[in-house]
Amino acid sequence: MPDLNLLLTLAGVVLSLMVFSYLLGDNLFFGIAMYLLAGVSAGYTAVVLVTRVIIPMMIMPLADFPQIPALLALVPILFSILLLSAMFTKSSKPAGLPLGFLAGLLAALSIAGIARGTLAPQLLSIVNSFDPQLVVSEGLPNWTAIFEAFMMLLGVIAVLFYFHHRSKTKNNLQSPDLWLDGFSGVGQVFIGITFGAVFVGLFGTALTALIASLNRIIDFVRLWL
Repeated sequence: MPDLNLLLTLAGVVLSLMVFSYLLGDNLFFGIAMYLLAGVSAGYTAVVLVTRVIIPMMIMPLADFPQIPALLALVPILFSILLLSAMFTKSSKPAGLPLGFLAGLLAALSIAGIARGTLAPQLLSIVNSFDPQLVVSEGLPNWTAIFEAFMMLLGVIAVLFYFHHRSKTKNNLQSPDLWLDGFSGVGQVFIGITFGAVFVGLFGTALTALIASLNRIIDFVRLWL
């Protein structure tokens, strides 16, 4: 019987070559690889949802009916039935209730997460950058720390001003003052630098994954040489 690790490695090499075949054009092998990726991802997600969400959180609590956990489990079951009803009826109004509840819950969690995990730490970082202990070193101004602090403050104000100025001038043909356009351009520069840094990070991650995949293919080929 062939080694399982060998079969998995062979499958990974074949799928990698099928994906790389996109360099020659959108062909049949690339399409098969994409369909396999979508199918495996959907199947894995379904198995995880059934084994870790639906059964332990919706089905198992019903055994303790009419206790509170069982009554709470009826809520997602009811929402699921309303969602499934949209597949068999022409009207989508019953599915609007669970979808609205889900959208509101996700929006609330996103806003709270962004405020606590992103906005608040960034604002505290800007404020702390003007700490006298940081901008003064041995009784003399620390010009590097002062420059970094003012650049951070300038970037925040310029980016906020860019979006505010853009929303106001969207319906106007020209800006009333040139300095407004200039300061808005500074914010646009900071936004461009940010997106450039994000793109470099994503490109570096993808390049690392590509190199790792190529190394696996090369190692597999060396086994047969």
